[in-house]
Amino acid sequence: MKLIGYMNDMSLRKKIMILFAVVGIVPLIVTFLISYGEIRKLAVDGQSYAENQNYEQMLAALSKKFYHLEELTAMIIVNEDLNTILSSKPSEMSVPEQLSVFNNVVAFTQIMESNSEFDRMIYFINEDYVLTGDDTLFRRLGDVRDMPWAQSVYANNGRSAWVMREEQGSVPSRYLALGRLLWNPANLSEAVGIVTLNIDINQIRHSLTKSNPQQLVYIATAAGELIASTDEEEYDEMHLPRPFDSGGAFMKVTLDNSDYLARSQKIGSTNLYLVTVISNKAAAEAIVSIRTQMVAIYSIVALIILIFIFPATRSVTRRIFLLMNRMSQVRQGRLNQLDISQSKDEVGQLISSYNYMISSVQELMAEQFKLGQEKNEAELKALQSQINPHFLYNTLDMLNWMAQKGERDNIQQVVFALSGYYRLILNKGEDFVTVRDELRLSEIYMDIQMKRFRNRIQIEFDVDEEAMDCLIPKITLQPLVENAIIHGISEKPEGKGIIQITGGIASGRLLLEVRDDGVGLQSEGGEERKHKGSGYGVNNIQKRLELYFGLPASLRFGSRDGGGTCVTIDVPAVRREP
Repeated sequence: MKLIGYMNDMSLRKKIMILFAVVGIVPLIVTFLISYGEIRKLAVDGQSYAENQNYEQMLAALSKKFYHLEELTAMIIVNEDLNTILSSKPSEMSVPEQLSVFNNVVAFTQIMESNSEFDRMIYFINEDYVLTGDDTLFRRLGDVRDMPWAQSVYANNGRSAWVMREEQGSVPSRYLALGRLLWNPANLSEAVGIVTLNIDINQIRHSLTKSNPQQLVYIATAAGELIASTDEEEYDEMHLPRPFDSGGAFMKVTLDNSDYLARSQKIGSTNLYLVTVISNKAAAEAIVSIRTQMVAIYSIVALIILIFIFPATRSVTRRIFLLMNRMSQVRQGRLNQLDISQSKDEVGQLISSYNYMISSVQELMAEQFKLGQEKNEAELKALQSQINPHFLYNTLDMLNWMAQKGERDNIQQVVFALSGYYRLILNKGEDFVTVRDELRLSEIYMDIQMKRFRNRIQIEFDVDEEAMDCLIPKITLQPLVENAIIHGISEKPEGKGIIQITGGIASGRLLLEVRDDGVGLQSEGGEERKHKGSGYGVNNIQKRLELYFGLPASLRFGSRDGGGTCVTIDVPAVRREP
């Protein structure tokens, strides 16, 4: 309340300056928010597109590479010299025969190894062959048969298997190996060896690229075993517990109470996953930069608007202050016109109207004794003809309350409804309106009341179409609706209810009923309540019905089964002549 009082006492110049500032800056803020939202969306979409493109390129390159290596292993297992070894037992071949065949396999292998996509090829075969050893092209199968990586190859039953294996030596080295079983050509159900293509981890790491500094890219097996990553420290902090198929798009994940965006997908037909994880903070950095730039630009524009407000305000308030001084003189009895240059804007028209008013008042004061008693009687009739001042007062009081709460949308809706209400009441000076217009008047009235009662009271209409064009005196149903609200539903403990307006034509007569589920006409003790609503309003309706329709018109009250009141209007059905 203190704020409202302070605003009321504020000078007009300050009020206009505040108004201009609000009118100028609020749309600017709205524009900023909308623009920022759109630009933010474009930035996020652009960044997401770049991340997806980078991921798709890596996935395509790795899939192509791994597929080519799998094709190489397929070529190896059909090599004729290798099949000669695999289909024979070491005891069945002399040493020279073994050396001859193995030399052919070595030559074939060297040609294959000339491909830079893998580091080394190794054959694990029967240890009885003379060329098998610990660090040679041909290794003893028995030494690795029980190792986990070899078991994974066996478990794939002839299909390619991607595994991690370690080469023993002076400096142990870890490799990503593509392993495949070697079958006995004479018995294809008998696995007699393993061939592996070793790929240097650094070579794979170089294939992983980041499009964002705070991004982790790595390859892992389906079980979550790391193959290679762009950064070991970032991997410890940002890796997924287990890879999963994200459906070709980034998904939100939470790791150690932090939010990330992750994408994971199988590399071709392998059992390996390409995974990328990006921090939400990194994704937001570009957006923060854009927001900072936009805030700076819009702040400058707002400052320019404020600078231009001052001369605009002065041009309006100067003439208003002069007019205010003249009006103060009127309070002292000095009726002097304001002699300044006339303009065609609203303030100029106001000054012109003031001068006209002063001139008219001077003429009226000279003729006031001629008006006499007739003028007093005319003013009394004009005051008596005002319609529903109590409703107008309540509506204005509700608008004042909404203004205090800042409910701008509700104020607009109530003012719009109030204007429609009085537009229908005026009805171009006619006393009769159609039932359709009268229902519309009640609907507008309820729109205003629902704002007041917070939608606790509802209204329903069920009037036959043939009754819509019948004529009744205007403002017939609205007082009955008001009575149903104030003296019926509002007296219920919960203050909630429904008003129903029904109507139709029977035997040439128009029957309209206003029903409510309020407290009814009788109290709980069975005694009749002291009122049926506003006595003035009910009597006014009854007299106007009798005046317009004669004695056949009636207004009846009754109680409804289950509680509530039913008011019936029974008048002849009259329509406008075409």
